[in-house]
Amino acid sequence: MSNATRPTVPSSTEINRLLAIAERDLGQAQMGNLHPDTRFSLAYNAALQLATAILRLHGLRIRKVGFHQHTFAELRTRLPAEIQAFSDYFDRARRKRNAAFYDQVNVVSEGEVNDLIHQVETFQAWVTSEAKRRKPSLT
Repeated sequence: MSNATRPTVPSSTEINRLLAIAERDLGQAQMGNLHPDTRFSLAYNAALQLATAILRLHGLRIRKVGFHQHTFAELRTRLPAEIQAFSDYFDRARRKRNAAFYDQVNVVSEGEVNDLIHQVETFQAWVTSEAKRRKPSLT
């Protein structure tokens, strides 16, 4: 465990809440009438919620300082080797989202939004399966 984390007991209620937020944000990211930067931020947040759910299932809570960055760094250490690339991909999305959220407009292309949505959907399927495997009480 790093200085960025602290132990926690996984709660089915919390995991379900994180999965529901991810589902909501991913659905909104697919709304074509929103600006691409906004859609990207929504898809990114879905990825962050899914990553947080995985860390909770591993009994970890990320401390507030550097939450987004540390979440994806810790996620990499908790994923099977064949899907560790998700953590790197989402960390790159984090940097782009920061630019779109804080620094500029028109940072994200439609192609980038669509690719992120696809990656999040794929990761979501794995997270949902993993969550049910690790915590069968999940709905």
